[in-house]
Amino acid sequence: MEPRRPLRYWRKTAVVTATALALTMVFAGCAGPSTPTGTSGAPEPEVPEVIPMTVARGAVTIENSILAHEQGFFEEAGLDVDLQVTGGGGGAATNSALIAGEMDIAATDAVTAVRAINENMPIVVVAGTKSADPNQEGDASDGLIVPPGSPIADWSDLRGKKIGVPELGGLPHLTVVAALEENDIPLSEVEFVPIPVDALVPAAENGQVDAIFTFSIFLLQAVDGGFTRVGTGVREFLPYAPQVVWVASREYVENNPEAVERFLTGLGEGTEFSNENPDEVRRVYRENTELPPPFIDNVMALDVLSVEFDQKGWDRMLEIMKTLGEVRDDLTFEELVWEGAR
Repeated sequence: MEPRRPLRYWRKTAVVTATALALTMVFAGCAGPSTPTGTSGAPEPEVPEVIPMTVARGAVTIENSILAHEQGFFEEAGLDVDLQVTGGGGGAATNSALIAGEMDIAATDAVTAVRAINENMPIVVVAGTKSADPNQEGDASDGLIVPPGSPIADWSDLRGKKIGVPELGGLPHLTVVAALEENDIPLSEVEFVPIPVDALVPAAENGQVDAIFTFSIFLLQAVDGGFTRVGTGVREFLPYAPQVVWVASREYVENNPEAVERFLTGLGEGTEFSNENPDEVRRVYRENTELPPPFIDNVMALDVLSVEFDQKGWDRMLEIMKTLGEVRDDLTFEELVWEGAR
């Protein structure tokens, strides 16, 4: 499918915003050249104000925001978006930047957002991007794997074993906890070891841990190298759990609900375009990441994205987080997600 023009050709020489120009052309065309102005008694049509917005995307699941910007969907929604990339320092730095007003809306992982809100940081989730869809076709690109020659064949074999995860309390850790629970394996019978994601495979190869939960290129390269899958990942054990979300400060949302609604509209259009144009998605990753082009073009699984949420996914994730003592017992979906996005 041929990509849409980032700006329609009749806007190219305009010196006003696209929204104002489009409305001006429509009303001028309806009036005709000989109709005097101000004689009909009808009020002048209001031109919607274009709202400036600073949006910070992350380094993963980037396609819908970039394509919404490139294809003009944010512009059509009445936004003048300055699309940036979240800086270093992780989710805590992003949240602080939101609260300080350095950006208006930013992408982050769902667990980081939940932790921040649990700690009473004044932010709120305003949109989704990626959730664990159990109905998605194709092999999962995350999961529990074991090195060549391992005696571990299923979850029951993990008793007394060490499991490497990128972060304690992160989504991979929560997923393994949910899987162990479903397989009636007490948490006391396994040991979790936090290891940086790029060091997980070597840790399993050298015997530091017995199994690892990893994802994306790390998992696929390991499987190609002889690792064996034991579990299939988030969409099996935490179905519909949010993975990548968009957050804003509560103050910004309260003062700018129309801007947030427009962001949802533009991002929704970008998400639909992403889902329908896989070649464009792969181009975005080639141009905006350091992933190897052969991986992007031939191996990388393209997830179906959505700005909407399924509450049961949030509820199950929160249940596991409460089991681990990661969040307070009274934390709810309604406290986490802005009412306009529920």
